[in-house]
Amino acid sequence: MEGERIAIDIGSTVVKVARIDDGDRIVDQSFHPRDFEAGISQQVSALLEGSDHHKNPEKLLVCSSANGGLRIGIVCLTKRYSGAALRNQALLAGANPLFVHDLDEGPGYPPRVDILLVGGGIDCEDAAPVHERLRRFRPERYTYSSLIYAGNSHLAPIFREMFPKSAVIANPIADTLSGRALSVFEAVRRAYLDDLVYKEGVSELGSTLSAGIRPTPDVVNQGFQRAVSNESTIKAVGASLLLDIGGATTDLHYTVEIVRDDSDSRPSPGSSVARYVFTDLGVVASRESLMLQLREHPRLYEFLNSVHGEDVRDTYRLLREGDYVASPVLLSYGCLFVALDRFAEGRGPGLPSADLRKVTQILLTGGAAQALAPEAVQRLYGLFTAEGGRPDVFIDRAYQLWVDGITWTAHAPATPLR
Repeated sequence: MEGERIAIDIGSTVVKVARIDDGDRIVDQSFHPRDFEAGISQQVSALLEGSDHHKNPEKLLVCSSANGGLRIGIVCLTKRYSGAALRNQALLAGANPLFVHDLDEGPGYPPRVDILLVGGGIDCEDAAPVHERLRRFRPERYTYSSLIYAGNSHLAPIFREMFPKSAVIANPIADTLSGRALSVFEAVRRAYLDDLVYKEGVSELGSTLSAGIRPTPDVVNQGFQRAVSNESTIKAVGASLLLDIGGATTDLHYTVEIVRDDSDSRPSPGSSVARYVFTDLGVVASRESLMLQLREHPRLYEFLNSVHGEDVRDTYRLLREGDYVASPVLLSYGCLFVALDRFAEGRGPGLPSADLRKVTQILLTGGAAQALAPEAVQRLYGLFTAEGGRPDVFIDRAYQLWVDGITWTAHAPATPLR
């Protein structure tokens, strides 16, 4: 078909290939375990063998989560007012922000990050108090690979003088705290691509193809926004949330009206959809941290009773004692349970607290979500809401949200990432 395109998602363990018609509908799709001996370039070339898409790269749509996303640490020049804007841009670009600190905050023992992002504050010449605080900033308290400044532009020369090896990008909230300029978003996307190219061999795919690759979390978020905007075959009705449950992380995408009015943390002003990544919730790479959280959770028995069925008492006892080997399906429900529990209470750096009673629809996608049952999901969700209404549950078994995101030309990047 003349308007047909090929979409490829390069994951950590699986490569997904879909043929898409000119109406953004899936013609067919296939799933292929990663061939680590052959490498990405050779495997993708083999999967495309016989098609003319290598000669027409504009008909190839590629995204990847093979590296698990960049790990970002954020240090705010001002008292957290702009932290949400910086964090939201990093999240939407597919990165995993691990902490948001004030400039004077004692970091304790923060985790290692790929990028330490220092920013915040509008562009203002009269910034003497912040200037003095910036002079006292000691990045050696953190462990990172790259240092980036994205704050008050009048302080940028001072930052470069103090840290000559740092990079400076435009202040994303130069005039107001709306955070609508996307300098951090674009910088993180480029850094994600560089990280992917060097660590996963994506550069061997060819310059045209590798330059157009997108982070899978960004693509899924676009698919969710498309559903919320009523421009998808998937209907997101009212206040909605989407959970993408994978091997290493669980990504939460939600409409902002779910956030409680008294929440300490809030999404960026002006945004209708936000994202949060639980870096320690997954069914493969994060299995041990998930099992630990389930084992110690005060509502473990209620969780098991809602999704497990028979032998709840024995399973409960074995889990508490650390002698239970959980199935992938139970682990998937576990990711959903812990993510909802944290979201309801705002337990996480920069995570708002949510009124889950407002949710009218929950969407689930990702490989680990495929075996879940809508009825069990509703029972589990009922643990966090009063008796009565339950949200509609849609499980994206065809990965249509991924296709919707990667084909949404209205929100596609205007220029290649490199």
